[in-house]
Amino acid sequence: MKKFIHTSIVILAAMASLVSCSDDKENITPSGNYSPIRGGFPQGDSEYDSLINEIKNEYGVYLLYKDITEEDLNRDWVSAGTGDIYVAGYENERDDWSWNLPEAHLPFYVDYFYSYIFPNISKEFAHSTFPVKIYMIHNLRTEPRDYGEESGEDVGGGTTTDPFKPIKLGTFDNWAISFKDEAINGGDAEYIIRQQRCMFMVQLLYNSIDKGEIDSPDEFWSGFDFSTDKKMNHVDPSKANYKYKLGFVDMINDNFGTGVQKQVWVPPYANETSCYYWEKNKYKNYNLFTTYIKNAMWLTPEEFEARYPSGKYPMIKEKYDIVVKHMLDVYGINLVGIARGKEMAD
Repeated sequence: MKKFIHTSIVILAAMASLVSCSDDKENITPSGNYSPIRGGFPQGDSEYDSLINEIKNEYGVYLLYKDITEEDLNRDWVSAGTGDIYVAGYENERDDWSWNLPEAHLPFYVDYFYSYIFPNISKEFAHSTFPVKIYMIHNLRTEPRDYGEESGEDVGGGTTTDPFKPIKLGTFDNWAISFKDEAINGGDAEYIIRQQRCMFMVQLLYNSIDKGEIDSPDEFWSGFDFSTDKKMNHVDPSKANYKYKLGFVDMINDNFGTGVQKQVWVPPYANETSCYYWEKNKYKNYNLFTTYIKNAMWLTPEEFEARYPSGKYPMIKEKYDIVVKHMLDVYGINLVGIARGKEMAD
């Protein structure tokens, strides 16, 4: 009996010790998350931390900018022994502390989300589609995986080609985003923000489409001819089968010109000549509906009209209006707002 009492006291003491070491400011576990947030949230006490807290309360997303480790960036449901690894900071600084976002950069990153992303989506879309945590990373990039001195070489299939990564789309509980210093310091920042907000949003939309949470309206597909032998002409507006006359808009790269392939529009020769490849169920994320979505989030209404004049191509204008209205009314996603940036959408 005495032995049982002694053992119980030891167990209770150990549990008390664990509880006493657990401080709410040390670790926070968001609902539905797989890992805690270290050091409390928000991570600072500036006016921008207040905005970060507003975003968390409204949309359920934790924007984190310090105390991020290599393990955080590389946690994934894949083998840890192959491919590149994500790192941050400057190339000669691999210590985790150097990955903290410089204080002067915080306003830029917070404004990106506060002014460009969250005003154009619904809370429901954010809660169902966004990762719990988004890391705002200084100089996010990839490096070949280090296998130690014995091997003498990287055998993991890594690459150092343009290692900077503007966005890391994780399959665990977090994503990461990074802007180059020159953008933050004023080098064509508005255009770079435009690219990255479109790339960020289209990947979120793809995730929702894959999960069956977003679908196209039937009225969008009416009037298109997807016969396997129906050919379109990409280059000659005088032809009856010119693509714009058939209601087919131009394809846009998913990266919107960021990264290695610095081109927004897919060249005409890369498009399939058969209309069959654009139909709804052929390629889930690369059909005509998603192509319209990318056009509508990249081009303002005025730019869209200039590229596809409604007087010449009335079917394109009709389908554009259907897509914009459907995404806003049904899912709360403002494609026009994404295209305009900080300007007020019509």
